[in-house]
Amino acid sequence: MSHELVLRQEAIRLKQAGRAVSWICQHLERSREWFYKWWSRYLLEGASGLRDRSHAPRTNPRGWSNEICQAILDIRERLARRHGPRERYRLAGAPTIYHELACLGYESLPSLRTIERILQKGDRTSPVFRPQACAASSDYPIPHAKHSNQRHQVDLIGPRYLKGSQRQWFFLVYRDTYDQAVYVEFQPKPHMEAVLAFIVRAWQRLGLPDTLQADNSDLFGLTSHPGSLNRFVRLALLVGIELTSSPNTSHGAMVPSNTSNGWLQDRLLTIPLHSPAQVRRELGAMMETCFHEHIHPNLNFQTTAQVRRNLAVRTLPHNFRRHLQPLPVAVGHVTFTRRVRTLGRITILGVRFKVGKRLAHQYVSATLYTRTMIVKIHSHGQLIKQFDFSFVGKRLL
Repeated sequence: MSHELVLRQEAIRLKQAGRAVSWICQHLERSREWFYKWWSRYLLEGASGLRDRSHAPRTNPRGWSNEICQAILDIRERLARRHGPRERYRLAGAPTIYHELACLGYESLPSLRTIERILQKGDRTSPVFRPQACAASSDYPIPHAKHSNQRHQVDLIGPRYLKGSQRQWFFLVYRDTYDQAVYVEFQPKPHMEAVLAFIVRAWQRLGLPDTLQADNSDLFGLTSHPGSLNRFVRLALLVGIELTSSPNTSHGAMVPSNTSNGWLQDRLLTIPLHSPAQVRRELGAMMETCFHEHIHPNLNFQTTAQVRRNLAVRTLPHNFRRHLQPLPVAVGHVTFTRRVRTLGRITILGVRFKVGKRLAHQYVSATLYTRTMIVKIHSHGQLIKQFDFSFVGKRLL
């Protein structure tokens, strides 16, 4: 990577971090014209726009015909142009190019890795330019869905600020981990009733899942008293969904849940945002593009819309209002994945349980069964402890 490209990337990062343009130019010893040239290029083309325009001849790696190499480069160049909200969220990587080649009728198709090499030879690759993701511990149990609506995830991302405003805003993100269907809303810091209304709209749009993973403690774990179940937990139990909650990492960040946070960081949050209406228009374009245009290699190169075309979903009626009423605790179970502390303890809904120092720094699974109010602790699939749960509130529906 050239020194000049490194400077361009640093300039963009400093601008996104809130530094003044004059400070950036002085720090990097570059002119304001230089900065605005690359800032405009970045807003228009994304991170790939920070590279110099290539005038090198388009080469032909490993014997592929000039025709297909040129087609790959041309498709990439067209997909990389982003002039409007919808185009901003289109993918331009090897899977999308592979799918388009197939749609154009090319009989012999290169592999994804070969497409990447052709793009690299033609200087059409983008520099790595995104926040480093937090890696999960190797002993953390990560479940994988095998069909749509088997496992969903919900998260609260924020706070974020609109240009010229100090008011805090948040993204509520809901996602199917199998087919990548996503539903996102933009709200001021939401109270519990707003969260429940969002969850209901997500269920009406995507259908009810078998399991819902909620890692954010503001959504899941905060209760008025230790041992109580908040309205979010009660609503999920009422409609027959198993809730799961994952732990904090040792650095305080959530174990990655593969939400759309990457899209928000890489595309949406890199443009000037002035009003809630503008953000919601962008979110509409993002959701529409993700649903109908994003190609998923692990789903046989299908889009989310194609995967869900004949899906029989369990959903809520449009006039569902149960979340607006008092919610007793229904029969069901809630599962918590927790890392055992040095003293051999874990905490669930404000209640501490001692599972043993021999399991310190390991992950265990704790399931609360609401019929009996018993918590069962499992390690590597084996039952190791069982406790009565000190429940606060009305027992059952």
